Amino acid sequence: MKKGILMTLSLMFILTACTGVPAPSPGGGDTAAAPSRSAAPAVQPVAYKAALVRQPVGPLDAAFVNGINAFGFKAAGMLYSRDKNLALSPVSIELALAMTRTGAAGDTAKEMAEALSLQGLSDEQIVSACKALMWRANTGGMKAANSLWVYEGYPFSKDFIKGCTDDFMADVMPLKIPGAMGDINKWAKENTNGKIDKILSQEPDEMTRLILCNALYFLGKWETPFDANDTFDEQFNAAGGAVTTSFMHGQWGIRYYEDDKFSMIALPFKSGDGEGKYAMAFMLPKEGTDLSGMLLALDSGGFSKAVSGLAARQVKVSLPKFKFSYYTQLNDTLKGLGMKAAFSDQADFGPMTGSDNDLYVSDVLHKCFISVDELGAEAAAVTAVEMRLTAVMPGDDVTVFNADRPFAFAVYSVEDGAVAFMGAVNNPAAE
Repeated sequence: MKKGILMTLSLMFILTACTGVPAPSPGGGDTAAAPSRSAAPAVQPVAYKAALVRQPVGPLDAAFVNGINAFGFKAAGMLYSRDKNLALSPVSIELALAMTRTGAAGDTAKEMAEALSLQGLSDEQIVSACKALMWRANTGGMKAANSLWVYEGYPFSKDFIKGCTDDFMADVMPLKIPGAMGDINKWAKENTNGKIDKILSQEPDEMTRLILCNALYFLGKWETPFDANDTFDEQFNAAGGAVTTSFMHGQWGIRYYEDDKFSMIALPFKSGDGEGKYAMAFMLPKEGTDLSGMLLALDSGGFSKAVSGLAARQVKVSLPKFKFSYYTQLNDTLKGLGMKAAFSDQADFGPMTGSDNDLYVSDVLHKCFISVDELGAEAAAVTAVEMRLTAVMPGDDVTVFNADRPFAFAVYSVEDGAVAFMGAVNNPAAE
């Protein structure tokens, strides 16, 4: 007998990372000896990007993937608001902050690991997994880049700089004040295919010494695209009232999961031989389940359980097209997750600077773009970590999946389910 289920949609964007790569040398940690120091390099080093395409593709360490996903769902649950759309990239944020953490020690490094849900992993394991993730994040329609913007003449540790360039494939650029805002925004635009042209809204002040950036870009085509002839306007029941927007429609044998809290479908993207395989999951909370509560509940392994429980089924899909950008300062979110010392005059970034210990994290900025249409999905994210001197601190049945009310989103790797992009759509007609 045919079975119809009307559901609210949650959508998340996730990335698979890889194993089978040699362990890199540690990029820093709690026990780092006094490193050698030098004036910050003022020119871009030799590019490491050519090595990215030659690495084997496979799943990342499960504990690392679980940490990325747990952080992403916790942050999404904390940032979620019923009156606006939400999009963020756990992978981009993790890479930027993990790179920053290689220059941290003591409670500062410990709190950063806990906030990122990476406690239990050694410094070497975190750095090795991030290196593998950078390799994976440059396959299958995904592109990742890291950069360090360093104040010329400030004595950063050679070991810290080398760890960022070797393990995170970061380019080193001069931090010009004034001028840094234009330089960094240009870098963001170039590394996101023009989708994010501004991460900094003002010039860094004269006490800024370092800005660490990650950019992540994805473009994927559905294995089975929606027919544009089956796209027409329908009503979406937003929290603030009904709106009319374009809905795509299709019916296929796709992978589906359902429990007592939510239902989920996974739409796969095309991929070439030897490339990372990605899919986009749309998650629909059951009636009576709050979307923010669902996001928070998924941080404890619920998403991984859902991905592993996906099974083939005929599904009749109704999904709104949407495109929007989301921008946020993550300071309060990270403090709420336990990362407090890094933002204070108690910050310990000794391994970053050698014997001096006068830097703290002043801002963590994040911007994310997401677009979904009949042909596929496009997403981009940039994360910027600003550091300043502490002297001036502040089944056979057809299931109906009708996403006609607020939902969440994520793109993920088919192999291990590591979340790269995620968010929530309260109004698909809003940009």
